[in-house]
Amino acid sequence: MRRIAAHYVFTGIGNPIPMGVITLNDEQVITEIGVLTDETESTEFYTGILTAGFINVHCHLELSYLRHRLKPCGGLADFIGQMTKIPRRQPADSEALVAMRAADAEMQREGIVAVGDICNTAGSFPLKRESAIYYHSFIEAVGLDEVAAAAAMQRLRQLCADARQAGLPASITPHAAYSLSDALLDAAIDAANRAGILSVHNQECDAENELFTAGRGALHDLFAAAGFPLPPVTGQRAVYRLLSRIAPSVRALFVHNVALSEDDYDRAADCLPHLTWALCPNSNRYIGQAVPPVDLLYRRNARVAIGTDSLASNSRLSVLEELKSISRRFPHIPLQTLLQWATVNGAAALGKEREWGCLRTGANAGIVLIENVHLHDLRLTADSRACPLVMPTSGANRNPGKPIPCS
Repeated sequence: MRRIAAHYVFTGIGNPIPMGVITLNDEQVITEIGVLTDETESTEFYTGILTAGFINVHCHLELSYLRHRLKPCGGLADFIGQMTKIPRRQPADSEALVAMRAADAEMQREGIVAVGDICNTAGSFPLKRESAIYYHSFIEAVGLDEVAAAAAMQRLRQLCADARQAGLPASITPHAAYSLSDALLDAAIDAANRAGILSVHNQECDAENELFTAGRGALHDLFAAAGFPLPPVTGQRAVYRLLSRIAPSVRALFVHNVALSEDDYDRAADCLPHLTWALCPNSNRYIGQAVPPVDLLYRRNARVAIGTDSLASNSRLSVLEELKSISRRFPHIPLQTLLQWATVNGAAALGKEREWGCLRTGANAGIVLIENVHLHDLRLTADSRACPLVMPTSGANRNPGKPIPCS
């Protein structure tokens, strides 16, 4: 038995518990949560806040070898242009493998227990089988050549099948509205509709909307200069190309959302009742000094979750660092809300709300201590840091449950 107590326990359900205490059995499953009335020699008391393990809903583990290699602040078109000029590492490349393992270890140290990871190869699969972190691998569809769509889908289905063969949860997903031909977008979203889960980069910059509304802008110029086929000019903003195809029953993750308008939000919320808005503020700042519409989402009581994006566009893979960035710019958002975004909402977006995201009796969701918090008014500080006290031991990557269809 183990008793862990702190100044506050944020369970993810209801209000924070002052002087809360969590009791766990020998399998690290929670048996009781209450208020600390007496300390024994076995009680571990910590200064700070206890919360469930963090959920990182958007990462690109395969790009970990690109840390500090891309110049920041040039905008999305410049970032994509840089990416196209760097040779992609093969799955067995030693540098890529070492970087992925280091990134996985970094996320564990940051108290992250589950990740929605974007995959273009099978290179991360062996690592994911061994990791203490639960990964859902989103096998990403990208390509503007209509003729190549069938061959691309065949490759994606094989990658998805390879992941499932390795015992890993996986599903096919589209990259973004601007980066797929009609044929590939239809096929990828059809596969995601069948799987019941989708993760897509949405409105990462104004140029993405310009591409569809007027056939111009930085992304248009990049594609034209490179000789890429251009997506259709629809006269509508980018998100509408997605909304017309995604089934209402799908757990959809819209990632980044920097150029999201209030009207865009209203339409998407009407179309997709299970939609989660994933924010990666430190990545947005790195790529284009951009800020997502956090206040809009907060005012609308939207379902928000947190991602880190990749080490190609971020210096750290830390959910807490993302929360600190949000808190600095939007100090009126309560810490309780921020922690719900980082735990409960992320778990629900990945379809794992029964396993992670909440501290409750019977759960093995991980326990993270947040130190250096302003305890008087419950605010994060520049020095706040995450210290994992308990990591889940369920071996979830090797027991994903009912297979997700890959076709």
